[in-house]
Amino acid sequence: NLLTSNFSTLILCILIFSTVSFAAAPDRITGPIVSGQLIKLSAGVPMKARSQYDQGPADPSIELSYMTLLTVPSASQQRAITRLLAQQQDPRSSLYHKWLTPEQYADRFGLSPNDIQKITTWLQSKGFSILEVARARNFIVFSGTAAQAESAFQTQIHNFKVNGEMHFSNTTPP
Repeated sequence: NLLTSNFSTLILCILIFSTVSFAAAPDRITGPIVSGQLIKLSAGVPMKARSQYDQGPADPSIELSYMTLLTVPSASQQRAITRLLAQQQDPRSSLYHKWLTPEQYADRFGLSPNDIQKITTWLQSKGFSILEVARARNFIVFSGTAAQAESAFQTQIHNFKVNGEMHFSNTTPP
């Protein structure tokens, strides 16, 4: 009976610790999103959005029907992804070729549900419509007008003619 009790305790501890180690991603956005506190990205303008192709500002009412806000893992999440990928490729590892579902990826490396809620709420407050949240919680697809994108992301949307085709793009990093 003592052996059964110790074994049950061991199993319970293993279950608790395994649950803790695979707990949902922690919140990374600690407060409300405030437009005045946004940080300009160091990149984010397509290579073909060059001045020689620029045809001037886009019509502010043009519908941008498929914009993607892509997120990146935190530094600790990126280290864990790198370790996992190495283990998944190592035939000696117990994780060899054990792939994650998008939901498993989300819980370990994506944004938390709270962070997703904060971002989607902010996008909606700027007039955007949410089209999709990735199952891996690493990107959000939304739509809106050029004017909404210019205002929300503090950039300009211009028309560009490249190889005879008209395109539109932001002219500065969001």
